[in-house]
Amino acid sequence: MTGVTTISAKSVRIRPKEIAEMERLLSIWIEGKKSRTTFLTIKGKALSIYADLKRKAPNPAEVAPFRASCGWFSGFKHRYNFQNLQLSGEAASAEHKAAKEFPAVIQKLIKEEGYTLDQIFNFDETIIYYKRLPRRTYISKAEKHAPGYKSSKDRLTVMFGANASGDLKLKPVVVYRSDNPRALKGIVKASLGVHYRYSKKGKMTAQICIDIFAEFFPVIEYYCKKKNLAFKILIIIDNAPSHPPTIAELNPKVKFVFLPQETTSLIQPLNLGVMALFKAYYLRRTLKMLIAATGGENAETALEFWKRFNIKMAIDIIVEAWNDVTEECLHHVWKKMLPNLIQDFEGVEPAEQLKKIKANCVDLAKQVGFEEVEDEDIDELLEPHSSDLSTEDLQQLADGQAEAEDEEDDDDDSESQKATPRQLDTSQLSGVLSVIEKQLQWLEDNDYNAERSRIVVHGIRTNLEPYRQLLYERRRLAKQQKLDIYFKLVRKRHLEDNEPHPSTSGVTTSRPVSDKPSSTTSQ
Repeated sequence: MTGVTTISAKSVRIRPKEIAEMERLLSIWIEGKKSRTTFLTIKGKALSIYADLKRKAPNPAEVAPFRASCGWFSGFKHRYNFQNLQLSGEAASAEHKAAKEFPAVIQKLIKEEGYTLDQIFNFDETIIYYKRLPRRTYISKAEKHAPGYKSSKDRLTVMFGANASGDLKLKPVVVYRSDNPRALKGIVKASLGVHYRYSKKGKMTAQICIDIFAEFFPVIEYYCKKKNLAFKILIIIDNAPSHPPTIAELNPKVKFVFLPQETTSLIQPLNLGVMALFKAYYLRRTLKMLIAATGGENAETALEFWKRFNIKMAIDIIVEAWNDVTEECLHHVWKKMLPNLIQDFEGVEPAEQLKKIKANCVDLAKQVGFEEVEDEDIDELLEPHSSDLSTEDLQQLADGQAEAEDEEDDDDDSESQKATPRQLDTSQLSGVLSVIEKQLQWLEDNDYNAERSRIVVHGIRTNLEPYRQLLYERRRLAKQQKLDIYFKLVRKRHLEDNEPHPSTSGVTTSRPVSDKPSSTTSQ
């Protein structure tokens, strides 16, 4: 203050540290949500986190009050770059209506295109805290004091994919926070039984999604060849930010259909029992491994085993637990989406299987010595973590992310993580093609050698045809993404008046929407 003039001096409002910490934890909670949320939901979570922090403060009475006002929320979005945060304003009834009507769209598409159950796939992800046990175990109670152990760091994302017949289960995708963790050093990652990928927060990203589907397609094509089926695939997937629309352009023989907003929990097949079953199988195999390691003379204690439990052991269990999910179960979960095509198998209801496995997990926990574990503890453990993380869980997760950023493994790949997938912007692509077409027209109009201009212009237009096809498909897909397209007739497309009229490219000023673009001279 003494070093500047009075005019230069500026007052700065010091924000209470409890509010700053609350916002940090709230940002992690929002990032963990796959679907849109509401302002009231965010406000409620903010107040809950703040109340917990206030209760833990040395002098709770001195902590400033917090109301989570609209003004605070506006500033919070700016501070944490949540300007594009999607808030849901639709009633739950609208989501249920979309979920009820969407299967009819899929069934119509299957009938028109002739897809079989072997050619229809669903993919979904789930978050696993692979070292988390029921809260009422002495390991969970002691983990705060165990040196070198923090459950917040033990989070990973797993993506699963399978077809509607249940005949093909694709290799799981595991996304972890470290590219080369100590437990995997010296191991060829291709031999792990999963597709191992890395991101700083252990979450699926758009680039990982693009890369992994490019690897899935040859596997699916080989499967179709063995089954004497045409390589013509329909993939149903949710519209999470980590699933970019550009995956629909990876292969012309693979069609992606994105679920309507907020309907994942209602109609997505893998989310209707498979994910919960997988987590139950994972827990059961983990408890069996714990029993095997602690049985017999001179065996290690449960706490010693849990301290050395690592990502390699978790991946091995993930592979085995995914193998435990039966073909009949993978087929049965399509009942809501394809009710007329799914057979009823006696005794394969996912809910009934899950109930038996939970009971088995309780028995195994008691064999280990976790006498206090009950059914509700297993239910709590198997519930999705993204929406119900406690303040303590969020603090552990935040601390784990901060530590992960300082590790050598992450530093090696920091530059690659900043890179975003290359994308061709639709409007810019249209503009580039328009400019090229005008220049080609100029060559045709001004070159005295008609044969030369004809050869050159025809060759360029032929080579540009894949981009024209891409532009056409994008425009058609953009129309299909509108919710109205599922319930109303498709109107004819009318291009803008100023769009070019090439002589040989086959692009016209008015074209009905169809499954295939109009034929061209080059074709």
